[in-house]
This record gives sequence, C-alpha cells and structure tokens, in this order.
Amino acid sequence: MIDNYNPNKRKYVYYFLAILLSLTVLTIDVFSEKNLSRYLSEQLNAVFPEPEVINNNFNFTSLSIFKTKSNLINENIRLKNEVIELRKLKIENEKLREENKSNNLVVKEVDTSTYNILESSIIFKTPSEEYLISGGENINLKVKDLVIDESSYVVGVVSNVRQNRSIISTLENANFSIQGIDKYGNEYLITSDSESLLINSVKLRSTNTDIKLIYTDVSFGHPGQFPIVDLSTIPITISNDKLRVQIPIDFSLSYFSNLYLVQTK
Repeated sequence: MIDNYNPNKRKYVYYFLAILLSLTVLTIDVFSEKNLSRYLSEQLNAVFPEPEVINNNFNFTSLSIFKTKSNLINENIRLKNEVIELRKLKIENEKLREENKSNNLVVKEVDTSTYNILESSIIFKTPSEEYLISGGENINLKVKDLVIDESSYVVGVVSNVRQNRSIISTLENANFSIQGIDKYGNEYLITSDSESLLINSVKLRSTNTDIKLIYTDVSFGHPGQFPIVDLSTIPITISNDKLRVQIPIDFSLSYFSNLYLVQTK
C-alpha cells in the first residue's frame, strides 16, 4: 500500500486557512466600522505598553542653571579682584600724597637754591646699629653729609660712602656723635647712648641760657646750619663754665621712614 502523505500539501493547506482567516477578520472589521481593529490595538497596548518618552527639558534646564551659576561665580571673582586692585591703588595714592606732603615740608624748611635735597631709603640695618641706604658716590654723597627728617632736623650723618650705597649713623646709634653751635657761638658735642642725647659744651662764649636751638655748621664740615636739638623747654644751668644737658630721644627710625640727604650745590 502506497503512503500518499505529502508535507508540502499540508503547508499549502495552512497558508490557505491563514489567508481565509485574515480575509474573514478584515471583512468583519470593515463591516463593524473597524471596531475590531481598535479593540485588538487596545489589547496589544495593554499587554505591550509603549515606552515613555523621557523628557529632557529638566536636564537642559539644570545645565542652564549650572552655567548661570558658574558665570555669576566668575563675575564675583572678577569684581573682587577689581576691588583689591582699587584698594591697592588707593593705598599707593595715599602713600604718594604723604610722600609729596613730606617733600613739600622739607622744601619749605630748606633753602633749595643753596642745597640739593636727595630722598633715600633704608636697605638694612648693620650689626653695628647703623643703616645701609641707597645712593653713594653715584650721587656725589660725602662723609658728614647730613640726614634730615621732614622738619629739617638732623637725625643722622653719612659715615661711610661706597659706589651706590652709603652707611649712616643716626641718633639711635650708641656711637653717634655730632658737633653743633648755638646762636651765641657756643660750641657743643652731642652724643647718644641710643636712648638719650648727651649735650656737653666744648667752648662757651656766652653764659646766656636761652639757647633754644643747637645747629650744625660749616665750620664742622657740615653743608650748613640745620637744627639738631631744641632746648626751648629744657631747664639749662651752667656750672664751672660747662653746660651739660641730657634729653630723651623722641626719634624712631624704621624701614618706612622718609630720609633726606642734604648737599651743597
């Protein structure tokens, strides 16, 4: 007996049935005004829901906020730096005004037609309690040139001169000494112990005690007459043709002090 089973014929039967079923469903959907297709679509959406679209608006907004905050921080830093620079300029302007004021005072007190006034600054303090300052032979400084303050009072003398540096001895130096003269022609030697000035007469030509000021003088190798000490408020007595006075030093030198060197023209 011959077996007539053919698998290919069965496939054709399945294809035919599938097509027939599709046509039947399509016909029913058409006559039901597509209610069937809508129903099937809803069922499929319930079983397989569509993935939600992620809204990226929040991310863009967050990025915008971050950029705005960053810009504000940078602007704040820039403004702070500007304020710092303005404060520096204000300080520099105040320093320049003070220096100009000091210079004007010196010019007022000193006859600039006779003397050159050179401003200098301290470089460092030496082990012998003297000061190294800028300027030397390059600006024609000489030993015994005077160092004065804004009021033209002598606060030191040049003790050593180099090419572009000099050493000055000041009232605060225990080795400081300078000769002076008063309006009566009395001569004095003024020395320091770093805390007080000791004034001793060397030659008295007058016993008057209203001495007031003791000056430098060209007879001692100084450029001219500049006040060293003011004795107006100091009680003075002369004993055995000698005058001896001790007064406290009210002068203090620092790296920020204004120093002026006096030279004859």
